[in-house]
Amino acid sequence: MLATIRKHHLAFFYGAWIILNFIQAGFTELIDDEAYYWVYARFPAWGYFDHPPMIALLIKAGYAIFPHEFGVRFFTVILNTATIFLTRKLIPQKNDYLFYGIAFTMVAAQIGGIIAVPDAPLIFSVALFFWLYKRFSADASLKNALLLGFGMALMLYSKYHGVLIIFFTLLSDFSLFKKYQTWIAGLFTAVLFAPHLYWQYQHGFPSVQFHLFERSADVYKPSYTIEYLLGQIALTGPLMGWLLLWAAFQFKPKAPLERALKFSLIGIYAFFLLMTFKGRVEANWTLPAFIPLMILSYQVLINDAGRQQWLMKSVPITLVLVLLTRIYLSSFFPSTGLGIKSDEVHGNKTWVNAVHRHAAGLPVVFTDSYQRASKYWFYSGQPTMSLNSIYYRRNNYNFWPVEDSMIGKKVMVITKAHGGKNGLYSDALPQTDSLTTYTADRYYAFSKVMVKTNHSATINKGVFSADCNIVSPRNYLRFYQQPDLGDAFLAVSFYSSKQDAVHVPLHCTLKEIRDTSFNYQVKIPVSLPPGDYTAKFGISTCIPGFYTLNSTSFDIEVK
Repeated sequence: MLATIRKHHLAFFYGAWIILNFIQAGFTELIDDEAYYWVYARFPAWGYFDHPPMIALLIKAGYAIFPHEFGVRFFTVILNTATIFLTRKLIPQKNDYLFYGIAFTMVAAQIGGIIAVPDAPLIFSVALFFWLYKRFSADASLKNALLLGFGMALMLYSKYHGVLIIFFTLLSDFSLFKKYQTWIAGLFTAVLFAPHLYWQYQHGFPSVQFHLFERSADVYKPSYTIEYLLGQIALTGPLMGWLLLWAAFQFKPKAPLERALKFSLIGIYAFFLLMTFKGRVEANWTLPAFIPLMILSYQVLINDAGRQQWLMKSVPITLVLVLLTRIYLSSFFPSTGLGIKSDEVHGNKTWVNAVHRHAAGLPVVFTDSYQRASKYWFYSGQPTMSLNSIYYRRNNYNFWPVEDSMIGKKVMVITKAHGGKNGLYSDALPQTDSLTTYTADRYYAFSKVMVKTNHSATINKGVFSADCNIVSPRNYLRFYQQPDLGDAFLAVSFYSSKQDAVHVPLHCTLKEIRDTSFNYQVKIPVSLPPGDYTAKFGISTCIPGFYTLNSTSFDIEVK
């Protein structure tokens, strides 16, 4: 048996890799974001509020074959294995056992290989891009230029971070700009990516606004940078991640592909390090650097027998840790109850069943939680809504035609216990992690309406002034003419780090709006202590004191 494994070790490596991930994919409940992207797949589009559409396409295809968690992750597992395959192809010298050691060291590449999030197609498309770029560097033919353009489009359709790989690759070799084939590749990318850009244009470029502006923190905290640095070491590998990072940064590139890999590695880590001065950076944002990291660290360690031994001796320990983690993540393992990230994969069916029983057939609306709404939809099979307040953020529930179908109906509103002000949410649900309910006899909310300002909003002598454009979906206009629905009114909310939000009702109800585009001039007194504030427009709902988020945020200074 051992002799057979040694003879066919490559087949056994890939076979074990994909089989273990398939098993884990079928016996692990969805994390929050996976459920959210599963809802993406129910509404095929060229774009979404948070991301491009590739992950939705993969989930839709897999779930059509296997309507189960396994189906949600099916193509993610295949792409993860294909990524490892392509990465090995990019290594010039072949020492497969060292390559296995590096792959097994990177825990995120193993356990993360089942998670159906945009990072999965992104990392695969990064590996494919570098493989295509290697071909292009050797032969800049029209065929290879078009293939390279396809690879770049695939990265961009997977996740916007792919633009960093393109940028740093161009930065690594300025002679690329002198080749007309490079421009052909770029033009082909633009043509392929045009449908997504048009979707962004149609919806007011929400992804740009969200990722570049709305995710910024008000104040820099040193913890953002410290968490980022420690998180990168842990993400690379709990035992020998530091060694891979050290080795990759030691590599001295010579060929065009090697320069592109090194520039991408340094560029991605440096870019997100700078981003920590703007706000918290999620550890997984640097995952595109994993391909350069594996290839470059390999090419250093292959000539360093001593450090190779350190790495290989750590592999059994890492594999034991990975096995224990896989067991913990399986659905039959109980939750720790500590509120850690991995608890997302435990107890979902329990709380969903409890809410479903209590709803007794009523549509369910969750406040300020696209995660709970998406989990409920997946595990109950009942469409639901995430209603986003001024305290939360917009997401794709602001675009999907879910809210439309609920307006005017009796619904059950679900929130966390801390949201139970004024005795509204008095009915606590057991087995649901402190969820409470409120029944609305005639539901209305208008979260798809957008209030836009020209950024000239001011507070002068205690008067708030702004020129607004209220953009409504056409099918909402009929709701505005119904007395109980049209009485919903606009409000502006001001908040800062020093005080709770102050909601100021505006002299504008929805029944005044007669067209999809309505101009409205705000001029209303406000009383706020001097200071810097963030402001947002909202609309009242059937839930007393609850305002939906109907604008991007903007800054206001009170002198």
